[in-house]
Amino acid sequence: MAVEPRVLQRDDLLRAATSAGFSTMTERRMEDFRHDGLMPRPVRVGNDGRRPVWIHPPGSDHQLVRLLRWREHTQDKEVLRVVLWIEGFPLALDAVRASATAVMDRLSQDLEQFLDAEASRQGLDPADDKDTIVGAVAATMAAMRGKNALPRPIRVPAGERAVAVAHLLQIFGLGTQLDLAEAEAETIEKVLGVSPGRRQRVEGAEPWLTGPASLLVGAADFVSLPRMIEALADATDAEWEEARSPTAAFFLLLPVFARALAAMNGKQNFAGFGGHTELDSDPLFAVLMLAFVLGARQADWYGNVQEVTDSLASWPAGVGEMKQVLDLPQHEIDHNLAGHGHEMHTRTQRIIEILLDGELDPGPRPVS
Repeated sequence: MAVEPRVLQRDDLLRAATSAGFSTMTERRMEDFRHDGLMPRPVRVGNDGRRPVWIHPPGSDHQLVRLLRWREHTQDKEVLRVVLWIEGFPLALDAVRASATAVMDRLSQDLEQFLDAEASRQGLDPADDKDTIVGAVAATMAAMRGKNALPRPIRVPAGERAVAVAHLLQIFGLGTQLDLAEAEAETIEKVLGVSPGRRQRVEGAEPWLTGPASLLVGAADFVSLPRMIEALADATDAEWEEARSPTAAFFLLLPVFARALAAMNGKQNFAGFGGHTELDSDPLFAVLMLAFVLGARQADWYGNVQEVTDSLASWPAGVGEMKQVLDLPQHEIDHNLAGHGHEMHTRTQRIIEILLDGELDPGPRPVS
């Protein structure tokens, strides 16, 4: 027997926000969200005496909490609109398309302005000396240390690292097709941190990264910034809707899988998945993953995307089963693990810790 959705009124939404830790939420702010198209408008269903009665669509309370959680990580309305749509909330597709396009166009413009500024500093021509400009920017990026530095999952000599970063900017930032030697492509894999995927196995499966490393260069056909912008513009509404589920899998479920994998194996970059652990902590990646999925479709690479999506589909249920461990007393956990050895005890403890920390929940963790 179907359960009727609970009728939601304004106070229900405000209580949901307060229960989630957003005690400063007000009706005025909610109206701002509605004006920006981030929350649905209520519908008047009658009067209570002379007072009009308004109800909100089912799920509006959950949508408000997710919006407030994502806003802890960005105030960008365009990005927020896309990420809420990817999570399955009912936002107008025309507005989502416009928002995703605006975000990607802005990234492209920012990159061009960044390169132009470097050209100006060095007295170079932005058009004729682009390789030199990219090389100079890459050398600076590769050498950076501290909070804003590029990740260094695998040790690479400084000179080789700078060259690899330059190649990455050319391939994925500018969409340039390069003729790279296999050794250069292998260095790029190391800089990206994915090279362990050639040798480390996940639960006994074959390594996921196979074939010549130089095939990476061909990804510029659909992963580069220019091609992804084209993909957003060329895709039909039906293709956008079909891309919604795979994008959610890559943006929300793949990081959960990567964090679980790291915990189970005690290695942050096990099988080269370390770079995926934080995807869902930055809403901008939702836009990038959407453009990636649409681009992959146009490049006939969509079968690979669907295969990953299907393999991740079982993870929410799997995490739910893991969470049942939290309800067990410690003596029962110890009894169940008896005879399994120190490694299994350690792995189980790591899993329990990330469950308690909420690291196996998709989406952003609360900002402390």
